[in-house]
Amino acid sequence: MSFDPTYADPMFGSGIDLDIVLPSMERRAERALLPDERARILNLAGDLCFDAGARERALTYYDVAINTYLSVGLYAAAVAVCQKIVRLTPEVIRARCTLAWLAIARGMLSEARDRIHEYADAATRLHDSRLAWGHLRMMAEVCESQEVLQSVADALLQLGDVRGADRVYGAAFGGDLSTRKLPEDPQRRWGVVLERIMTTAHSN
Repeated sequence: MSFDPTYADPMFGSGIDLDIVLPSMERRAERALLPDERARILNLAGDLCFDAGARERALTYYDVAINTYLSVGLYAAAVAVCQKIVRLTPEVIRARCTLAWLAIARGMLSEARDRIHEYADAATRLHDSRLAWGHLRMMAEVCESQEVLQSVADALLQLGDVRGADRVYGAAFGGDLSTRKLPEDPQRRWGVVLERIMTTAHSN
C-alpha cells in the first residue's frame, strides 16, 4: 500500500522525511477541487512540520491555510488554525492580529477586546509596533462599539502611537476619526480589510 501523506498522524511527524512528504502534500493541495480541502491539507502539512521541530516551516503552511480559508469566507476554520498557532507558539503576532480582526468581523465584541489586548501585548514583546499601528487604526474605522474603540485606543497608546490613540479615544466618546482611509461601502471596506489581513507582513 502506498503512503498517503494526507492521512499521516502528526504524532509520528518526527519519523517522516519532510523533504519527501511535503512536496507530495503540496501537489495534492494544488489538485484539490475545493478550497477547504486544500486548506486542510496545508494545515496538516503545518502539523507535520511542527511535530518534526520545523517551526518556521510549519508557520508558513499554517499561514497559507488561514489565507485559503479567509479567501472563501470560512472564518470559523481560519479562527481554529489561528487558535492552534497561538497555543503552540504563544509569542506569535500574525495569528493574534487575525483573531482580533475576525472577532470584530463576527460581532463578538467582548472577545474582540480581549484579542486586541493580546495582539498589542505580543507586538510590544516583539517590538513590532509600527505595523500594529496600521492594523489598529484600521480596526477603529470599522468599529462602532465604544468599548472596542477604547480597547483599540488603549492598544495604540501601549504601542506608542499617542496621536492615533488620542483620535480613537475621541471617536469612542462621540468624536470623529477625521481621516478615514477605508471605503464607505461595507462590502468594499471589508474587502480592503481582508486583503490587508491576508498580506500582512508581521513577523511570526
